[in-house]
Amino acid sequence: MLRRLVVQAAIASLCIAGSWEPSALAEGSLADKAAAQTLFDEGRKLMADGKFAEACPKLGESQRLDPGVGTQFHLADCYERIGQTASAWAGFLEAASGAKALGQTEREKVARERAAALAPRLSKLTIVAARAADVPGLEIKRDGSAVGRPLWGTAVPVDPGSHTIEAVAPGKKPWRSTVQLAGEHASIVVSVPAFEDAPPAERSNAATVAAPGGGEAASSVPVRRTVALIVGGVGVVGLGIGTVFAIQAKSKYDDSLAHCTEEDKNKCFDEGVRLRGEARSAGNVATVAMGIGGAALIAGAVLFFTAPASTDKPRALVVPTVAPGTAGLFVSGWY
Repeated sequence: MLRRLVVQAAIASLCIAGSWEPSALAEGSLADKAAAQTLFDEGRKLMADGKFAEACPKLGESQRLDPGVGTQFHLADCYERIGQTASAWAGFLEAASGAKALGQTEREKVARERAAALAPRLSKLTIVAARAADVPGLEIKRDGSAVGRPLWGTAVPVDPGSHTIEAVAPGKKPWRSTVQLAGEHASIVVSVPAFEDAPPAERSNAATVAAPGGGEAASSVPVRRTVALIVGGVGVVGLGIGTVFAIQAKSKYDDSLAHCTEEDKNKCFDEGVRLRGEARSAGNVATVAMGIGGAALIAGAVLFFTAPASTDKPRALVVPTVAPGTAGLFVSGWY
């Protein structure tokens, strides 16, 4: 008996700014800038009133909407005021890097000095997995984010407070521990213990994805190919987004040339510096989008063409969707 699965992938939402038209891109950018400025002003006022816990989220959202060196600097300062030393340290280094790219020597110097002053105060967390490292499929997370194998055994700066470490592996009981780093310059080592086997019922449920003899179950083939089509669709959209922002970056850079000196095109007036910054931001988005798009396209192809043969008819449908200012894919499938 067939079980029906409907997958409706809202891949159109992956279209950064949701638009393919330069005019729509500009409108979205201006709206984000307006919101970011409002949040920045509110955040600075809250800081002036000593309400740092309320100010930091506003400054953080402002930086997300419209990244800027000044906003990043004030956000790092806010994090330091509420004791999030690791976030503040990383934020000052990020601000210093951005200031250097813009030729803002004095701001870069101040940001690096603030980061250097925080370095001795950082609390660090080390995750060791010596007894569990040889378990196939082992995955470790810190506060919900995956911790890559190269970071195992490395002391990583973290904000003081509570941190949850989780470790999971196929056929094993999940492990979880919460630790508390109190104050500054604290240091804790968390060791992931040897795993215990999961109960037989849980192991058999996990094994249903594989057919007897190590082959993949026939029922998982359509699902795998549906996922492959979704991933491939993400890749196509990502490449399209990257192309749009690459064109925008080139246009901004060309516009900036008119606001730079004839002797040295890297020495620009205020308008030229602003346009160069926007070009750099658009170029960064293009690089990320095209990288993700290319990787997703390759991953989708690998998933699709390495899926075991199935006697079933194709069970997935990919439909491009286009609307004024937006584009994406609608994917549906069943098994």
